[in-house]
Amino acid sequence: MTTIIPPVISDYRYDGEREVALKIKQDPKTSDWIVLHSLDVSKHTSQVIGECDFVMIIPRKGVLCLEVKGCRSLSVENGTWYYGKRPVGDKRGPFKQAADNMHSIRVYLSSRNPDLGKLIFWSAVIFPFIPFKKTSLEWNDWQVIDRDSFNSRPVSQLFSNVLDQAEKLLSKKTGLKWFEKSSDAPKPELCQEILKILRPEFEFYQSPFHRRKKLSDNLKKYTSEQYTALDAMQTNPRVIFNGPAGTGKTILAIETARRMMIQKKRVLFLCFNKNISVWIKDQFEEEDLKYITVSTLHALMLKTADIKIEKGASSDFWTETLPSAAIEKLIRAEKAECWEYDYLVMDEAQDMLRENYIDFLDLLLQNGLKNGTWNFFGDFENQRIYSASKMDLDGFISRNCRNTSVYTLGINCRNTPRIAAYAHLLGGLDPDYKSVLRPDDNIRPELKFYESVEQQTQILSDLLEKIRSREKYKNHEIVILSPVADQCCARRIGSPWKQRLAPYSPVKTDSYISYCTVHAYKGLEAPVVIVTDIEEIRKGESINLLYISITRALSRLVILLNKTAQNDLKKILGV
Repeated sequence: MTTIIPPVISDYRYDGEREVALKIKQDPKTSDWIVLHSLDVSKHTSQVIGECDFVMIIPRKGVLCLEVKGCRSLSVENGTWYYGKRPVGDKRGPFKQAADNMHSIRVYLSSRNPDLGKLIFWSAVIFPFIPFKKTSLEWNDWQVIDRDSFNSRPVSQLFSNVLDQAEKLLSKKTGLKWFEKSSDAPKPELCQEILKILRPEFEFYQSPFHRRKKLSDNLKKYTSEQYTALDAMQTNPRVIFNGPAGTGKTILAIETARRMMIQKKRVLFLCFNKNISVWIKDQFEEEDLKYITVSTLHALMLKTADIKIEKGASSDFWTETLPSAAIEKLIRAEKAECWEYDYLVMDEAQDMLRENYIDFLDLLLQNGLKNGTWNFFGDFENQRIYSASKMDLDGFISRNCRNTSVYTLGINCRNTPRIAAYAHLLGGLDPDYKSVLRPDDNIRPELKFYESVEQQTQILSDLLEKIRSREKYKNHEIVILSPVADQCCARRIGSPWKQRLAPYSPVKTDSYISYCTVHAYKGLEAPVVIVTDIEEIRKGESINLLYISITRALSRLVILLNKTAQNDLKKILGV
């Protein structure tokens, strides 16, 4: 099957590019090709940034850079090209644009591996909707693919012919030290190396929220293992992604939902916490939410069962009464298909592995969990902190879907190396991260010890003064986390900070510094995290909560620890 990246062709912006990509995908003779769409050429030789519509890595042929002009009309006046009804012309023209992009890519690849510079690199221009019969010394006739040839011949022939003609031309030239004719270059393994070098230059995650705001500085490039994860989603109907905090599970979950939405699938996106559900919902455009339902599990159960929360509801209401009522409502529904979703995405899935929760989801998903299409994302070893979760990952697979693929994520793309090391040493993360993507910012996490409630509140006051006044962090960049709610240090702090702190709200404002329980902040992150009220680090639950707290921090981490836990700390650190 042809490797086309990004794979969701319907998401391509222009009609001409979609037509070309579809023809490539449908042509059986392109099955071993690698095709990269809309490559941003950041190392461009003549511009700050160039854009190559398609880069085709064709085994045993070479590399073809294709410029697509999907206009319905074309005119050239005094050397300036006018496409369709666009009033602004293009002085370079498509052939020079394609050639410049090609040379930039060749130079870049050669700098990474000199052997790649010996391959055939060439460019071509395609006009899929209009005839183009112009001739010029600026291009060779065989570098032009117009509507007539595009509709009458397989694209595998058209694009291969360009490289064949380029090889003939190069073979006639003398003095080309870089060109070495080879009948089998590039071999498949060399094609994969080219892909590995080029792919990070153009495939990245950008939430719809950031696209809407055009915050290009917030682009998050995928890690190499996330590329593989994205590919796995295309070929497997049911995949479980298992990885520790900070490995990009939520980003992948959002991207999964987005890709299914583009295909007009009804997507159910579930998580356990209200705060993270609000944040996730804000990552989608309003138009996207016509196809994507974002909800917490319990909120969806309440809506399905059409009941209100019992006054003073116990844990049994959430784990037994509510699930039973929701399941009964679905079973008795006259039009059960009205409740069904085409695709299920579940983030923080480890918190929702309970038999009656799973039975509820089974009724909501078209074809059920056994035969339906879904992706679960979770940290099934380290973040199971809710008593409602009674089933481990192996138990879920054995009970519901024995043929499900499990993909492991291990590269930390959230925390700095020093914070990731704290997650391993203090948070009990085992095995450790495979690697940490972010560079070291030389900011050391801090441990501060207290002997009394009063001393801890004073330490917190001093910290806030330092972080706000001297380190210049803004209020909304700071969050104070605690394993306890009512008796947390942030609630006991005195003036002037008492008036500047407020319970965490998904609606960000710079007016207040937020405080929150660790449980409610799961899945979220902040530049500065202060962890308070850590009384001991012996019990499994305490260590899990500390691990979750540590991994929320993007840059600055401070942990306030009771002095009685110093001996436990020394044992953990082996000192």
